[in-house]
Amino acid sequence: AYVQRTRARHAAHATDGRVFLHVTFEVKPSNQAAFLAEFAPLLVASCAEPGCIKYQMTTEKDMPNAFVLIEEWASDEALARHQTLPHFTTHVPKMEQLAKITVHRYETCNVAALAAAQSKL
Repeated sequence: AYVQRTRARHAAHATDGRVFLHVTFEVKPSNQAAFLAEFAPLLVASCAEPGCIKYQMTTEKDMPNAFVLIEEWASDEALARHQTLPHFTTHVPKMEQLAKITVHRYETCNVAALAAAQSKL
């Protein structure tokens, strides 16, 4: 029963339009305090936005100046709206001056459909 519920839940989310960002920040130790001061208000405001499902900063234990932001948005529209809001347009340009930033974008996919398409090749 658990497996069937899990498969049903995964199938429902397979192509639901969610967007995921994996953003890495490489921050020099001398810039860390300023970087975190810029990030804090961005985090609070972003989490309160409609369409924001997850906005979580993480760091590696052995690399205290490397941060990873994991974002999950309900849709492309929610993410696009986020990128126009004052907390984004104010703080992100300042963060870009303090860190090397790399953004990877992911979307949900229907694994069963991809596997079926691959098997037909």
